[in-house]
Amino acid sequence: MSDKIPTPTFVVPNVSFVPKLAAIRAFRAVLAQAKCKAIIKATAAFGVWMAFCADAHACPCDAMSLVEGFERAQYVFTGRVTETTGHTWTVDVHRVWKGAERLASKVRLLDVYLSTNCEFFFETGHEYLFFAIVAKSSRYAYYQPEVCNWTSALHSKQVLDSDGRSEWLEDFIQRRYGPGESPKGKDPWEHLQSNSLMHSNALK
Repeated sequence: MSDKIPTPTFVVPNVSFVPKLAAIRAFRAVLAQAKCKAIIKATAAFGVWMAFCADAHACPCDAMSLVEGFERAQYVFTGRVTETTGHTWTVDVHRVWKGAERLASKVRLLDVYLSTNCEFFFETGHEYLFFAIVAKSSRYAYYQPEVCNWTSALHSKQVLDSDGRSEWLEDFIQRRYGPGESPKGKDPWEHLQSNSLMHSNALK
């Protein structure tokens, strides 16, 4: 018996496979481009389309125009995130285009999609345009940014109108729906915080 270590055998790949692989990749790229064009064509009828459709979204969503998103949301407003606790946020509301009668100057957002592909991330100190619905209806209401809608940071997303003009998402909202208005609702959390403060002072 020989103690010689056997030399491993390497299989030389078929070189004809390389151009085939390149062709497959090229075909997939054509399909992706065609899909993007189809989305643009479908949403252009509503006056706007996503300018960055090439960006993949982890949450599985169907194409939706900005006008459709506005109609579907219960509340549309801009605001600054002032506090973050896990996946709940406190937001100072600035301008409201939908739901001004009920929205207070300060609202709480709750992420009901936590730990899923559709969860949200907002940074303290940043301003956003929110397309929201009620997540928890009670005296102390929570709001939920609607999944697959157009919620995004200000000056982060551009859209094209039917004339091919590029503009910021929030500018399109103002041009189509007006300047918005201030929130008119009462903040029930303010009463809760006042009671908590009074209770703390009484214990001192």
